[in-house]
Amino acid sequence: MKPGISLIEKLDDFIRRYHRNKALRGALLSFATLTLGALLLAALENVGRFGVAGRTVLFYAFATTTLAVLATQVVWPLLQWVRLSRGLSHDEAARIVGEHFPDVKDKLLNTLQLQQQVDNAQGADVTLLAASIDQRTASLRPLPFTQAVDVGPAMKALRMAIPVAVVVGALVWLKPTWVTEPATRIVQHRTEFVEPAPFRFELRNESMRVAAGDALTLEVEVVGDELPSAVMVEAQGGRFRMERARDHVFRYTFPSVRNSTPFRFLANGWRSDEFVAVPFAMPSLAELRVEATPPRYTGLPAIDQRNQGDFTVPEGTPIQWSIRVANGDGLRMRLGDSPLDVRSGAANTYHANWVASSNTVYWVTPTGADAIGDSLRHRIRVIRDGKPSIRISEEPDSTSRKRRHFTGAVQDDYGFSRLSFAWAFVERPARSTPADLLYAGNAEAAATEGRVELDVPSGRQGSFFHTWDMGDLDWQEGDVLECWFEIWDNDGVHGAKMVRSGTTRIAAPSQEEIRKERDDTAESIEENLEEASREAAELREAMEAMQERLREQGEMTWQDRQAMEDLMEQQQALQEKLEQMREDNERKDERANEFSKQEERILDKQDQLQKLMDNIMSEELRQIYEQMEELMQEMDPEKMQEQLNEMELNHDAMEKELDRALEQFRQLEWETKMDETIEDLKKLAEEQERLAEETDLGLMDPEELKAKQDSLNRAFDELRKDLDQLEKDNQQLENPNPMMDSSEEEQAIQEEMQKGSEQLDKGKDKKASDSQQKAAEQMEQLAQQMEQMQMDSESESASEDMDALRALLENILTLSFEEEGLMADLKLTNEQDPRYVNHGQAQRKLKDDAVMVEDSLFELSMRIPQLASAVNREIGLVNRHMGKALDGFGDRQTADIAMNQQYVMTSFNNLALLLDEALQQMQQQEAQKQPGSGNCEKPGGSGSPSPSPKAGDMKKMQQALGKKLEKMKEQMGKGANQGQVGKQQPGGMSKELAQMAAQQAALRKIAQEKAKQLNEDGSGKGNQMGDIAKEMEEIERDLVNRQVDQATLQRQQDLITRLLEAENAERIRGEKEERTSQTGDDALKATPPKASEYLRQKMNELELLRTVPAELLPYYRDRVNDYFNTLDLEPGSSQPELKP
Repeated sequence: MKPGISLIEKLDDFIRRYHRNKALRGALLSFATLTLGALLLAALENVGRFGVAGRTVLFYAFATTTLAVLATQVVWPLLQWVRLSRGLSHDEAARIVGEHFPDVKDKLLNTLQLQQQVDNAQGADVTLLAASIDQRTASLRPLPFTQAVDVGPAMKALRMAIPVAVVVGALVWLKPTWVTEPATRIVQHRTEFVEPAPFRFELRNESMRVAAGDALTLEVEVVGDELPSAVMVEAQGGRFRMERARDHVFRYTFPSVRNSTPFRFLANGWRSDEFVAVPFAMPSLAELRVEATPPRYTGLPAIDQRNQGDFTVPEGTPIQWSIRVANGDGLRMRLGDSPLDVRSGAANTYHANWVASSNTVYWVTPTGADAIGDSLRHRIRVIRDGKPSIRISEEPDSTSRKRRHFTGAVQDDYGFSRLSFAWAFVERPARSTPADLLYAGNAEAAATEGRVELDVPSGRQGSFFHTWDMGDLDWQEGDVLECWFEIWDNDGVHGAKMVRSGTTRIAAPSQEEIRKERDDTAESIEENLEEASREAAELREAMEAMQERLREQGEMTWQDRQAMEDLMEQQQALQEKLEQMREDNERKDERANEFSKQEERILDKQDQLQKLMDNIMSEELRQIYEQMEELMQEMDPEKMQEQLNEMELNHDAMEKELDRALEQFRQLEWETKMDETIEDLKKLAEEQERLAEETDLGLMDPEELKAKQDSLNRAFDELRKDLDQLEKDNQQLENPNPMMDSSEEEQAIQEEMQKGSEQLDKGKDKKASDSQQKAAEQMEQLAQQMEQMQMDSESESASEDMDALRALLENILTLSFEEEGLMADLKLTNEQDPRYVNHGQAQRKLKDDAVMVEDSLFELSMRIPQLASAVNREIGLVNRHMGKALDGFGDRQTADIAMNQQYVMTSFNNLALLLDEALQQMQQQEAQKQPGSGNCEKPGGSGSPSPSPKAGDMKKMQQALGKKLEKMKEQMGKGANQGQVGKQQPGGMSKELAQMAAQQAALRKIAQEKAKQLNEDGSGKGNQMGDIAKEMEEIERDLVNRQVDQATLQRQQDLITRLLEAENAERIRGEKEERTSQTGDDALKATPPKASEYLRQKMNELELLRTVPAELLPYYRDRVNDYFNTLDLEPGSSQPELKP
């Protein structure tokens, strides 16, 4: 390194420190000088309060001075220090260092100069100079050149600046206004400053921002030494006196601030600074939208309303608010006492959600940067899903105590999900009798409670109907049922709620109540029957009088028409009464049999009586009345008289049916009460026997035993009264029933019962028990005797009735044959023949006999309910047409006589069939009662069903019938050739045809039954036999119509072929089934000997078919089928054949 470099560096350090020291001294001097100048200027402004011009001069003078001082004293030395401006040179620095260090003096300067010479030498030898420079450098290097910098002036400047700073600081601290106010005025030299008043205006308002349109109240306080008494506000081009609020405080209100409003305060000539009231827009709700979707189960529509915050929704409804805010940047919502979360959306829109649970209010508050908008309060009404309501009204059924009709009305907020009917036994005595225990074995009947689901009403309200049939319940005397309805709503929030209707309590009627109701109804029906019978007689008399008038006048007047209208009204009233009686009787039987089942014979008689009452007024009579109403419009006397004749005939039959119904009604009531009395006697015997056992055991209190015995005594007294009443009622019947004289037995029983009571009073329980046991045995024996007498009497009466019916049927058949013979003779007799008179006398005798038959038939119909209602009408037609035929003999009107005789034959035929049908019913009922006479389907029978004939047997029987057909065809052909067709006797060919028709009908019936049996499994095996039955029906029709020709014979051959095929099919089925059991006897079941005689008589009736009119043949064809459907083959014949 060159020896001079270190000296240069040290000189550079010196120069930098020298300029730094100079800059520091300049700064201190500038601070002191400028601060003192500023204080001087402030003092001058504070004292002189110069105007704008003076303050401007002072401002710029001070600014110029400041710039000059800072530039010369601070800025220039700093530039020299950072060598941005020319500073000390090395020589000047060496001179200053030499002056500072005495030992150096010019050495440093000389060394620098020598160095310059060396540097400027070009090729000269400067070795000696370099050595001299190194020597001098080495001697100067230890010296600290920087110490040569004189810091004295800087320290002097510091001593000057510190006092200045202290003074300025103290002045600013103690009296800041002395400095700040003048300084402010000098700095703001262009601003006009008013001279400070002796007081000042202090505005008390925190902010001058106010919502646009709102009022702004200014409040100012004057503070100072001299306070004004009044203050004015200057604004909007005017001055307004402010109101004194309190001492030194004044107030003024701008009513509505809509624009920026500058204002000042004025007082005693002094004016305040200017203030500005600035309006701003308040946050508000631009749009409020509420969307609510009620739960689906309510069926309510969705809610979407705008700018209406109040609403009503069902519980559980999700709610969404969408709110747009104007002039704000936020929204707050409060639901009740809790804040509601609000979400920010686009376009300054906010959203909130809530699920409705209870009534509440909510507030919506828009917010902004400057203010909070008004809170809007709205109400939410939440409707809870209430419980459903149900109202039930009950109507008992008029026909049955075990049927109740309920009408219900239900209502709910939104709908229903379930409806049910429930019942339960609440009181049920223990069952003790075998019948009760047997009935209780049925699980369904023994049920103690139950429930039935019903159809749910649709909508929010509805009605329903339910009929409760208790027929399958074991509901007996002493049982109490309760029933009610349950309804569930369709609440989808909390679950379905159930409401139960009021409970209906139903007690089973007692036996006494049932009997009393039945007796009251029976008494009413009996009275109505008697009254209807009287009215019918009066109506018949009125019709006879009307006939007589029309016969005499020959024309119909207005009075006649009025009388006829009255007649029709009476008839209509009678018809309505009969219909009401029919319904009352049917209802009486149904209600009486619900809780106490009658015996089968009583039920049968009830059914027969009901059928009789159903047919009191025949359908034909009803039609006649309707036709009469139409004829009244035509006013034709002849037609009217003919119609009245028809009415009279049918009306007579109706009167007889009324009398018949009344007698049978009384008879049935008597039998029913007798059965009940016998049953009561049996129960009383059982109770007496139980009491005897209790008395014998001696476990009960004597007083209680005595009370029970007295109760039984009274019950027996009542039973005796019932028997006495039955005796009286029996004597009033047209055909009294046999009754045993039980007075002695009753007296004996009563004495034993009384003896038992007396023994109990004496405390002799053993003797009392014996008397009670003996009374019970006597009562049981008496009940058995009475019951046996009832059965014997009924059987004997039925036998007598059947005998009488057979005799009457025989008489009718005799009259029929005689009428047929007379009709045949009359056809062969000329009108001038003297025998014509004999025929008329024969007709009169037949008419007299028919009248006797009519009386006998009416008397018999009073006892036999099986007789159809038409019998009295048919016998009336017989007598009517016989009378007309008899009238025709006077004028020898053969055609009219024959026509009426034909009608007589028709009615005789009808009567024969009706009586036979009644006889069959009676025989069937008697057969069912006799043990061993029935089959496996009838209890009490022998259990051996009649075997069904095979197809082979049927083929043989049909072949036998075919031979008869061929023989009949030959006889008919011979008779036609000899001209003897019209000379056949009543017992001739017609009888044979009728017999063959009956045989064919029986075979057809067998074929139909066999087809039905084969088709029971649904296999269709009986279809072939069904076709055979149809073929038989065709042959049967030919026989009934007496049309036996070649076509009939051909059908017979075809039928034999079909039966052969059926026989083969039956044999194949037997082989496939591989039967292992023995087959029954191939022969048909033999006819009982007792019935053979009657069946033989019955075949004689078939002769009457010969005279049946053609248009009535189908009817008689069906009647014959029913008539002979029970015939069997007689055993013992070599070839199976139908026998009469």
